[in-house]
Amino acid sequence: MGWVLALAVVVVLDAMLSGYRAAQGRTGRLPSRRRDLRAHLAGLGVGSLLLAPPVVLGLLTTTGEERAEIARAGVLGSLWLSVPTVVALLVLLTLSWRWRYLATAVVLGPMTWLRPVAALAAGVAGVLAASGAVTRVAVLLATAAVLAVEPLLGCLIRRLCSDEVEQG
Repeated sequence: MGWVLALAVVVVLDAMLSGYRAAQGRTGRLPSRRRDLRAHLAGLGVGSLLLAPPVVLGLLTTTGEERAEIARAGVLGSLWLSVPTVVALLVLLTLSWRWRYLATAVVLGPMTWLRPVAALAAGVAGVLAASGAVTRVAVLLATAAVLAVEPLLGCLIRRLCSDEVEQG
């Protein structure tokens, strides 16, 4: 159960930071805690909606041992990316805007490019660890959901920002 919880934490942090990465640079304004929080919550919401179907499918078709095996593969596949995510999250939540800006430039920017590699590596490891065909499909759907979060948020935020510009 510990590996499943660890994977859930990594996926939730990734979804939240996907919202933040998608929101940065869209408006040209300095970041604000309120707007950043909205971006994090949007990432969490979209990530949760996209991941719900494969998670339910995986829960219905796997045993506890299989879930732990798949989660362990997912955590180990994305562990190298979760450490900078946690550091960036701590910087974003605790420090001034200058340090948040630095974290965005140094950590979150490159993660936009490295994130798909980590998601694919975790997906491949999960598929290799899965025992049944339905479980493999659930892992593939979860991988696709993780990969879709940031592009969907980017489209959503682009629309919201263009509406703000037209109104303002």
